[in-house]
Amino acid sequence: MRRMERDTPEPDRAALIEALSVFGLILTYIWKIRLFHPWRWIWIAAIVVLSHTIRREGAAALGLGAGQLRTAFAALAPWVGLLAAILLAGGALLDTINPVVLRRAPGSLAVYLVWGLLQQWILNGYFLNRLRQAGGGRRAPFLAALLFSLAHLPNPFLMALTLPGGYLAARLFLRYRSLWLLGAAHGLLGFLLNLVVPDPVSGRFLVGPRYILHQFGTYPEALI
Repeated sequence: MRRMERDTPEPDRAALIEALSVFGLILTYIWKIRLFHPWRWIWIAAIVVLSHTIRREGAAALGLGAGQLRTAFAALAPWVGLLAAILLAGGALLDTINPVVLRRAPGSLAVYLVWGLLQQWILNGYFLNRLRQAGGGRRAPFLAALLFSLAHLPNPFLMALTLPGGYLAARLFLRYRSLWLLGAAHGLLGFLLNLVVPDPVSGRFLVGPRYILHQFGTYPEALI
């Protein structure tokens, strides 16, 4: 028992403080800054990159290496393809395919693929890694998914989607360590959901005050 205790790394409390601080910055950006200064998310990204640099986290730790890409692709690509086919078939059968999104498909899909990779980087390359370093253990994937879901407040559709989706992505990241594939899957499925899910259900994929503006036509003055 004593040997096991010695071999178990001590929880890094600084990692937890760091993760919660960055999460607070993300919420501040969404609720206070984004509406007027949309490009200031770059400062948060810079802080995360600085954190990786200070902790000497390389490509493999962040899931940006190529070592597991072929294995991950062989295991996950068929399932991603099946989900994509189900979404397209459902949209066609229910006649919910958005013609505006369809006309803009090439450019929109490209943006979604980049955005999917960025979100998977923050979810897994950053939050999941920090929560594990903080001693989260088996709870870390759920805790990372919970933060991911809370970042999508107050959109109920996105919150209901990102909690199980974030948890699954975190588990797959721990198994395959491939942000490239997870980011591509995130981007593709996100684009298809935007294509086939009606705006009244999806809330136009908006979060924070932008969702409130869309739903109620007003903006909380306290947040300006």
